Amino acid sequence: MFKYLLLFFFSCTFSFSQTLIDSLESKFLNDTRKIKIQLPKNYDVNSNKRYPLIVVLDGDYMFDAVSGNSNYLSYWGDIPESIVVGINQISTRYDDCNVLDNIDFVPIASSAKFYDFINNEIIDYFDNNFRLTKFRVIVGHESTANFINYFLLNNDVNFSGYIAISPKFSYNMENYLTDRFNKIKKNIIYYLSTSDKDFKSIYERSKDFYTNYNQDRKSQVKLKFDEFKGYTHYNLPAHSISNALEHIFEFYSPINSIEYDQKLKKIDYSPVKYLTNKYQTIKDYYGIEKKMLVNDIRSIEKYIEEIQQYKYYEDLSDLAINKYPKTILGSYYMGLYHERTGDPRKAMHIYRSAYTLEDIDGITKDELLEKADLISNDLNY
Repeated sequence: MFKYLLLFFFSCTFSFSQTLIDSLESKFLNDTRKIKIQLPKNYDVNSNKRYPLIVVLDGDYMFDAVSGNSNYLSYWGDIPESIVVGINQISTRYDDCNVLDNIDFVPIASSAKFYDFINNEIIDYFDNNFRLTKFRVIVGHESTANFINYFLLNNDVNFSGYIAISPKFSYNMENYLTDRFNKIKKNIIYYLSTSDKDFKSIYERSKDFYTNYNQDRKSQVKLKFDEFKGYTHYNLPAHSISNALEHIFEFYSPINSIEYDQKLKKIDYSPVKYLTNKYQTIKDYYGIEKKMLVNDIRSIEKYIEEIQQYKYYEDLSDLAINKYPKTILGSYYMGLYHERTGDPRKAMHIYRSAYTLEDIDGITKDELLEKADLISNDLNY
């Protein structure tokens, strides 16, 4: 069971997150293992909110890098707030992850016990004692980056996101992964990184795996490969983790210029449907009911203006009323719909009728009244 040893607050320029240093008495390891846990800053306040879990191997030196990046990126809304747990392996790393059999090169003895420790005790404890979604991420570096793959190869997959930084692949792991990727039906997001200054064998095997995988790609696994320049094996994690977390939570992030240009502008259906699909994907992948961002709604407005398909403003108005019923947003889009489709008089009345509603980011009641006055002047009304 967990015994709390110390409670303190990890602070940065932007927010405060609770960090617990704990110990777990493991029946599988027959030992006590130290772990660190970072909780979101308002974990105790938002009692109904649930969070993804990020499990960090090599927690003695990887935890701060992962928790810090998670804290920073979630502050800006690029990824969801998450619970991060780091497992200390400073004196047990080899026994935990490198004891493999000589035929299939899968964990045996102490490594099999460490696998069970994570798969059963860590997962079960957090499921039972913390408010989690079903989306779990596991992070490793070098031999622990190889070890995380065994959770993916298992038929009972407990993790949906994998971050493998400079993996020291065991024998035949590339083939195991390719075969598994092509068969697995669950939504899996995978990140892999190396560098031209990495250990030669790791660099070459990582590149070859990604190249060969892409040549005969049949998988639905969402895989990203980063090949950095100039970073060593030891400083590679510091440069990989931000990219990795952004990839793992890519669907969650607000619509940015890249998504706008590479995805939204290429659709051949309603942009309003694109937006609702985006938030449904967030729910499906991460188990999070994310409140629709006003900026995302306004990105759809920008696209409607760009393609001049003003009929979509009617649907966008319905969506805005549903998501922000007390604000002027729905009236704004319904007014635009009538104004752009040839009924300025009706648009004028809608703009004026919104005066009893609340302003919203970037749009005010005064602006809508000004739009109504301009229409009135044009109509000599």
